[in-house]
Amino acid sequence: MGVQERLSLSATSANSLIAAEHVHRYRLAARLCEGMRVVDLACGSGYGSAILRETASAVFGVDNDAGTIDTAQATVGREHDIRFEAADALELLRRDLAGEWDAIVCFEGLEHFPQPDEALRQLARHAGAGLKLLISLPNSRTFEERNEFHVTDFGYEEAREAFGALGEATLLYQHNAEGSLIRAAEDGEVEGEFVLSEYGEPEYANHFLALVNFDERAESVAATARMNLAVAPDYNRHMLSLEKANRELWRENARIGRHRIGQGDAAAATTLYRLREHERDQAERIAELERQIAHLNARLETPRHRFVERAHDKATTSPGAYSLARRLWSAARRR
Repeated sequence: MGVQERLSLSATSANSLIAAEHVHRYRLAARLCEGMRVVDLACGSGYGSAILRETASAVFGVDNDAGTIDTAQATVGREHDIRFEAADALELLRRDLAGEWDAIVCFEGLEHFPQPDEALRQLARHAGAGLKLLISLPNSRTFEERNEFHVTDFGYEEAREAFGALGEATLLYQHNAEGSLIRAAEDGEVEGEFVLSEYGEPEYANHFLALVNFDERAESVAATARMNLAVAPDYNRHMLSLEKANRELWRENARIGRHRIGQGDAAAATTLYRLREHERDQAERIAELERQIAHLNARLETPRHRFVERAHDKATTSPGAYSLARRLWSAARRR
């Protein structure tokens, strides 16, 4: 499966888990950086810069890919008062930013830098000059994520060590959590309750975040949630389709299996004819089931997200039904 390294503008508006968690981080940053002049380091398509600009007094988006910056300038930059620049992150960090800027936001960036230790030293230098830092790292080591674009894979200990180099930091842990929504036909207020906190193991967070120099603003962040409400109905529709396809496939294979029971050698030709008669329908049904599974898997881009998907599968699908159906069909074809 390909790795999507820069979330496009259209992807951020999609009803997907990866979009919800990316936007969630920037919404938190926008709240913390209200009224500030912010550098959005490794800004990608600029969707996060636009979110920051909703509350920040100024935003400067930087990314090392010139084509991505051209697109950001032509889209986000045209609609918002945001400056974009194609530049190497480390070269930018070596500049004197204090006085012109108040905060640096760098989400999902450090793991890509060829010299992460030097980047951390430069970030610590800016923190010492009074700039506020908001940094995030993916927990790719714990989930054994294989990403050709990552220079460094961070886990819990590696993230804590990296953040420790920034000075006194407030650490936050972003989890993909389960939830329930009760709503009327019309939109209304959404309230949340923080439960099962003892299971919020930081070692298994999907992302780690560090806040530096935010002082009292950091103290206001205990738990924050973002629920992409459009995901649930969309997911439910797909799961119902999968379950229906599973049931139909199981019934059809069971019926073919029953036809074979009690048949002697004299009936071999008849059996073969019956099997071939249904082979095309079976292949089409399995292909449709696999397309639906592939569509669901494509919605989640990394092992961190596929881990959540597997948990859903265990809870919502009939155990072993699909594999049993495939074995029956394969056996029928061989005979």
